[in-house]
Amino acid sequence: MRKAFLLGTGFAALCATTISHPLKAATIDDVVARLDALERSNAKLAKENAQLRERVNHISEPRTAATAVAPGSPKGNPVLHAAVAPSPAPAAPEHTVVSIGGAPLYSKAPGSNPFIDNTTVTLYGHVDLSGDIFNPGVYDQGTKFGVASNLTYFGIRARHNLDPYGYPGWAAIAQFESLVEVAAVPTERAAFGTRDSFLGMESPWGTIKAGKADTPYKKATAKFDPFSATLGDYNSIMGNTGGDLRAEFDWRAAHAIWYESPVWNGFQATIMVSPGQNTAKDNSDYALGDFNCPATSSRGSGSGFPLTSAPEGCTDGSYGNLYSASLTYNKSGFTGVAAYEFHEGTNRTGDEAVTPLSNGGVLTVPTGAVGIANEWAAKVGAGYKFNDMIGSLQLYGIYEIMRREHTVAAFNERSRDGYFLSATQSVEKWDLSASWAHANASPGSPGTGVLNAYPTPGVAVSAPAGAADFALNTVDSSADQYAVGVKYHFSPFVSWYMVGSYLRNGPGAHYCLGVSGHGYGVCGRDANNNVIAGNKAEAVTTGMTFDF
Repeated sequence: MRKAFLLGTGFAALCATTISHPLKAATIDDVVARLDALERSNAKLAKENAQLRERVNHISEPRTAATAVAPGSPKGNPVLHAAVAPSPAPAAPEHTVVSIGGAPLYSKAPGSNPFIDNTTVTLYGHVDLSGDIFNPGVYDQGTKFGVASNLTYFGIRARHNLDPYGYPGWAAIAQFESLVEVAAVPTERAAFGTRDSFLGMESPWGTIKAGKADTPYKKATAKFDPFSATLGDYNSIMGNTGGDLRAEFDWRAAHAIWYESPVWNGFQATIMVSPGQNTAKDNSDYALGDFNCPATSSRGSGSGFPLTSAPEGCTDGSYGNLYSASLTYNKSGFTGVAAYEFHEGTNRTGDEAVTPLSNGGVLTVPTGAVGIANEWAAKVGAGYKFNDMIGSLQLYGIYEIMRREHTVAAFNERSRDGYFLSATQSVEKWDLSASWAHANASPGSPGTGVLNAYPTPGVAVSAPAGAADFALNTVDSSADQYAVGVKYHFSPFVSWYMVGSYLRNGPGAHYCLGVSGHGYGVCGRDANNNVIAGNKAEAVTTGMTFDF
């Protein structure tokens, strides 16, 4: 029927053409052949349109689904691995979509198929800048004002989907992340890749990575602290064995390999190993491949940088192999945590010395009384979030044990227990938070303290010129930290905060505010860098955060 209709139409067209253009003759067969060619061309065009529509659908569906936050995902914009569309293995070289927050910016894909891709590159970052007013409570210090860039970082994350190559559920992943000194003059701490950076492989049975990253022990309770990176950060006490300028058990381990299990009924396990790579039996050298004492940050306390450590080597907390593990549970508003970390052969021989006291005596720490020994920490924590009459209330609690083995009790400041509680009440765009951290007294201390004669307004105070005054192991070394704060969320990615914190050191304690994450620490140290134990430090900080 269709052929007959086409034949009739063609005959009519032929007659009209013959009448109008007698000089242009054509046969019936020519007209039918041209009509058949036109029909085939239309069919081919319709098929290509359908294929193009299917490709567009492939790229749009994963981008919508990627707005959820993956368990254990890094901080920042929760859109992580968008625009990863399954496709057959390409004959051409790999294509790459570069994106910010998962939204593609451009594609290097050649030819006519820029919508199909298997690799996503995401740029992300977190900016935190604050203004601080603080007083360390030391005789030759007063109230000061500061500006800090805190935990500001920038990173690049890549994920290559291996589904199209015959590996369902597999993907190659990589990340390079760096601290950004927005307020301070950059040093090696802000070199590219100084923060969590790795190469890894995802699979249906979990993810294995190698590089550097926060330890499982640190990550396990990171979200418990509502004042992270401020002068109210809980690492002033939690994870901090001796009150130094660093929290030894809140650490980013270098040259490490770790495994993250899949989430199963709310449970997830993580295990990390970081080899010491040290040619010295007492771990007093830099680790092979590093130019910094192990267990320290660049130019930080104990790093070996001038005026930060004993000149004879890495003798202020440098350890060998590190082992860290955590088990977390998250379901129906409840969070449960158990974590453990072990530092092998921690070198603290820098604490062994003979120090004169102002009363005419001496404090003698014999060789081997502190020395090289294993240190470990364990903690359990729980949290629960529920809705009350005015919003949601989040409660957290931690109990932590830290121990140093085979050390004379009178000189052991690294063994103690600690506690932490926090509460956050959310009311629409506002968060109101409070926290308390407590350190029990340690068995002893290898150090000395300077008498803290805090000045009375208008009264001159004569400092003891850096002379040691008393042995810290003769007095109480417990401490408490209190913090309160408010945060306003302009959006899920922009917020303003204000935090006030107060640190009460016992007569033999010397903990600091802001030792982990804040741009600087506020410590009981005089202008000569002598320890001023028993100080009462206080601070108020306000700032803004922006995630992208």
